Order: sequence, then C-alpha cells, then structure tokens
Amino acid sequence: MPPVDSNLVILAINARYSHSSLAARSLMANMQHARPLLLECEIKQTPQAIFTKIAQLEPSILAISVYIWNRQLVDQIVPLVRENLPQTKIILGGPEITYDTQSSLANEADCVICGEAEEILPKICENIANGKPVAHIQHATPPNLAKLAFPTEAYTDQDLLHRNIYIETSRGCPCACSFCLSSLTCGVRYYPLDTVLAHLEKLYRRGARHFRFVDRSFNLAGKRAVQILQFFEQKRRDDLFIHLEVVPEFLFQNLRDLMVRFPPGSLHIETGIQSLSPEVLQRINRPANPEAALEGIHWLTHQAHATVHADLIAGLPGETLHSFIAGFEKLYRTGPAEIQLGCLKHLPGTKLHQEPGMRFHKNPPYQVIASDAMSPADLDQVHRFASHWERVINRNHFPHTTKLLLQSPNIWHTFNAFSLTLERQHGRYGIGLVEIAHELYAFLNANHIAATETIRAALEQDYLAEGRRMNLPAFLRPRAR
Repeated sequence: MPPVDSNLVILAINARYSHSSLAARSLMANMQHARPLLLECEIKQTPQAIFTKIAQLEPSILAISVYIWNRQLVDQIVPLVRENLPQTKIILGGPEITYDTQSSLANEADCVICGEAEEILPKICENIANGKPVAHIQHATPPNLAKLAFPTEAYTDQDLLHRNIYIETSRGCPCACSFCLSSLTCGVRYYPLDTVLAHLEKLYRRGARHFRFVDRSFNLAGKRAVQILQFFEQKRRDDLFIHLEVVPEFLFQNLRDLMVRFPPGSLHIETGIQSLSPEVLQRINRPANPEAALEGIHWLTHQAHATVHADLIAGLPGETLHSFIAGFEKLYRTGPAEIQLGCLKHLPGTKLHQEPGMRFHKNPPYQVIASDAMSPADLDQVHRFASHWERVINRNHFPHTTKLLLQSPNIWHTFNAFSLTLERQHGRYGIGLVEIAHELYAFLNANHIAATETIRAALEQDYLAEGRRMNLPAFLRPRAR
C-alpha cells in the first residue's frame, strides 16, 4: 500500500466501536498514490470531541461518509471545521448525502460525491492538491468491481481482534422495495470470485474468525454462495462466526446440504422479512412468497441450527396494526433467535413520498409518524413493544423465565401486557436486569401463568447462569425462618 498521507483524512463515524467502516477502508485501498489517514469515531462522542481530533491532524482534505445514523453529528461537525479550519477542503459522500444535495450540509462542503467513490475520490483529491477547480456536485459512475482493490490490508491487527470485519462480495439488490435506497440502482454486480476467496484467505491467515457479509441477498448468488461457504466449511473450526443476509424463500438444496455441516451457532443469518402481508408486499414492490419465507426461517433455525435474526417493519403502506401483529405471530412460531421490530423510515431519494397518507419526521432518522393504515398511537404501541422485546427477549438474559411468559397462544397480547407494566414502572429504556427479573416475577404470578416455585426456579437459573452476578436479587433470596 502507498505511504500514509496525513494531509488527507477520511472520517468515519460508526454506531459503536465494534463496527468498522467498510466504506472508508475501501476508499483507502483504492487511493493510487497516497493512503489517507483513517479517523474512526462513534456516535456517542460529542461533535466537539470529534472536531478536536480532526483539528489535531490539521488535514488539507477531510472526506466524510454520511449515513442515517451519523447525519445529525455531521451536521454539527462540518460547520466547526469550516469555521476553525478554513484551509481544510471538505468532501462529503455516502447514501445520506447522495440524494440530499440541496441541503445546508451539502452547501457547506467543497465537494459532494454522489454514488460509489472509489474511482472518483483519488481524482478529486489530486485536483484539490494541484489547485485545480473541482465541481461542487460530482456524480460517480459505478466502478467495475473487477478493477477495485479489496481492503484486506486496511484492517489492522487490532481490528481483527476487537472489531467486526465486514466483507462485500457484491453490490446492489435484486429487489426494488420502494422504501429502500437499493431500489434506485439497477441489479446486482459481483466481485470476481477468485478475488473474494483470496481476500478471505488473507484475512483468515491473519487471525480473522468473525466475518460479516454485507451482501443484501447472499444466497441468490447461487453457485457463488456455495463456493464461498465451502471456503469456511473446509476450515472446520468451531470458532468461526459467519454473518449472512439471505432471502429465506430461496434456500436451494445444494446450499441447505452445505449449511447443515456447520457447527450449531456458527452461522448468523439475517433476513429482512419486512411484512408477511401479500398485499403490502405487492404495494412496496417487493416480490416475496411469505409461506416459503416462513418455511425457510423454520429450516434455518431447526435444521441448520443457525442463529436467525428476522426483521419486520411497522408503518409500511397498507399495513394495519392487525396485519402487522398477525405477521409477528407467524414469524415468532418459526423460532428465530431474534425478531427486530422497526418503524418505517423515509430515506431521501426513495419513492415513499409518492404514497398517500404517509407522514414522516423531517430530521434523521426520518421515522414514520403515521401511515395510511396506522395511527400515531398504533405506531407508538409497536415502538414500545419493540423496545421492551429487544431488552427482555432478544438479549436472552432470561431464557427459562421468558419461556413461561411466551407459552401463551397469543404472544403479542401477553407480551404487550407485560410491556405496558414495564413502561408504567420503569419507562422504555435503560431498565436493569434486577428490575426486569422483579417485573417478570410479579407479572407471571399476578396472571397465574405458572406456579410461584416454578417462576422462582426459572429466575434463579437465569439470573445465576453464564457467570453473571452471583448474588440473587433480594426478592429471590430464601427468607430466614
């Protein structure tokens, strides 16, 4: 790789430290003459703290990737740079600014790159360094992926030890869902398979064991998907962790035959179901077979023994609260380890603004306020339910106790009642494990869901499991006689 040039800084603001910016590393890997300095921060940091780090570097050029999760921070950081480092040229890119070039943030920048920037960024930086004029808005042509360098060396040894390693083997998505930015690009493009496998081998030899693929529909690559998974299966190691996003209704038999050979839990599967209503799916232009998708998730969970994370979105056009709950109930019965319930967001550039009756917040993350079929109260119920479901169920701190809670034939009704209790007593966020344990104990007893001794035994088993705190909460301790 070329030497580091501290005059050129790429700023990546990630959701948390464990995340590593694939986009920033791909840009670094494809700079021909000088390697930028990568500055990675997290959204929990203040604008002033991030600016201070930038100011210490005094870059001539600052390139920032803008996403929905960091937009509000970038909105505050860029004016600080503009005011205090007037000599620094600011280049913005990323999906959040690509379709928002008329914003005040875009106007603050010296240059805005719309689209994939690996090929165009080096040229822009060279022109700036040589004092040549640069157009304010630059529309990048999608690069030939066969000509791009993989960011193998951009991952440090510390990255391999402490951060998620993201792998991209394709760009684009075969779907054209009206709420998704992928609907604005055409089809799927693939990196050469031999290049992908060589990249994986180098990372593996350096000690990488956790690989997170960002391909939006990994299994639709067919034979490619099988060959990539064969690379890992042939390693035959129990410490491998492979994250894939799949379309569950298209799990072909050769892929199934391979997936069952992986150790239980080594495959982490994400699947964006979004809705199980055929009418809603048709309206958002998402071709899907809900029954085949449910069968695929059931197979992944019970036959491949994969850890499955499934998504549903509330607020889609035409999705009522009743149909959303019905979809949740069906999805739960297939047995995924996690169900993430999100509320629809209107990403700049997508076609949702064409839908009648939709109202969204104007600022990131542009969450839906009301849809044509869900009121603000409906969406608030989903938001409350989702927050508590994430804390109590998805994080799996109380597997034995929540099994008692969720033995009801109507999962939504039962957990919603528990969620209302949690909100009354503790609010929506930051609820501690002791408080959750206490509320589970009280709720299960008050509703006669199980015998008191059964509830106590389940809570004790959960609370003391896996090396967690060895002292039981006061309400579970044996009383002195």
